[in-house]
Amino acid sequence: MTVLGCPQEYRAIVHWRGGSRPFTSPSVKSLTDVRWNRTLNDTSEASVVVSKGQAGAECCGLLGQVEPYAHELTLYRDTELVWQGPVTRTVESRGQFTVEAKDVTEWLARTVNVTALRYVSTNPADPMHRGPVQEIAQTIVRLNMEGGLFASEPDWARILPYIVRQDDTVVTSFEKDGSDDASAWLVPILQIFDDELVTRGLEYTAVGRSLVLGRPQTTADLAQARLTLDHIAGDVQIIRDGASGATLVWVTNQTDQEISGTQFGLSGVVSQIYGRLDTLVRTQAEGLTAYDLWQLARASYNGRYPMPTSLAIPQGSSLAATAPVTMRQLVPGVRIDVSATGMCSSASQPYRLSDVDVEWSDGAGEEVGVSLIPIGEPYTGDPP
Repeated sequence: MTVLGCPQEYRAIVHWRGGSRPFTSPSVKSLTDVRWNRTLNDTSEASVVVSKGQAGAECCGLLGQVEPYAHELTLYRDTELVWQGPVTRTVESRGQFTVEAKDVTEWLARTVNVTALRYVSTNPADPMHRGPVQEIAQTIVRLNMEGGLFASEPDWARILPYIVRQDDTVVTSFEKDGSDDASAWLVPILQIFDDELVTRGLEYTAVGRSLVLGRPQTTADLAQARLTLDHIAGDVQIIRDGASGATLVWVTNQTDQEISGTQFGLSGVVSQIYGRLDTLVRTQAEGLTAYDLWQLARASYNGRYPMPTSLAIPQGSSLAATAPVTMRQLVPGVRIDVSATGMCSSASQPYRLSDVDVEWSDGAGEEVGVSLIPIGEPYTGDPP
């Protein structure tokens, strides 16, 4: 059985943009502190602290030449690449040099969309046809990254070969345009993800150099690992919060001033357990169809029924080295089952991994913290 284990060492390498050609690598003995994380639907961060006295004059001189966005930081846990992304900031003091970086989604946050967004065609030959929201997300990235007037070279960030998709089964129709149906929405690509595509069922994260475009896991998906409380070092809390529960989720474009000519989307179940327990979401987005509103309701319903029971791992707790899961499996969004025996609220429940937070320091070793959110029943209901 594979387990999380304890690394013997961490290594940090500074690469040129693209993550392939090395620039410099501080010696292992000069690394005093390493921090990195993985997160769902957000940009993760990493940092390394180098002791200048241990690094030596030659390495120190190269570190002084590290340029934000011209270089990238790569972290290895023993021999396994666990994190990579562009350097965003360096800080030097008398005794140490700190390199800070963000994962590869930072390239999407710093690239403004210059393509029209009209994913409404039913023709598969049309590059902007309807399809799974994950395919639409990849197409938006590809059309913006493959070159054009404003790019120094095609795929200057070296993202396109490292996109991994897990498609939803639902076809998405999405458009964001001006009255001429050809205007580009001038916002960062990552804002399109956050404002428009996540609400339609997209989940994104970065693992190493890979950009993972996935979907919310359900009870039908296989678990990557099955943990017990013995695999968690520290205290835990089991929380059953009714404020997050719902049997029906309504999404409408009605406002307090205008209710005529508006529409709604609905997803959920008729429950014999809870009776009727509604959640209402209002959206001011323009041009939404009844199908769009149903998609928003469908995405908002996940994790609300049955009543969500979350497992909270307080700050300072971490996974034990004996946990039967590898670092490669700790990808935000995957299903991880936890059996909480020996508690008043004994429960075995499927969860989605939302965050991984890792700290390593010279002498103290490694701590791996995780955050888990409950998986509800799969989406229900047919589109309008």
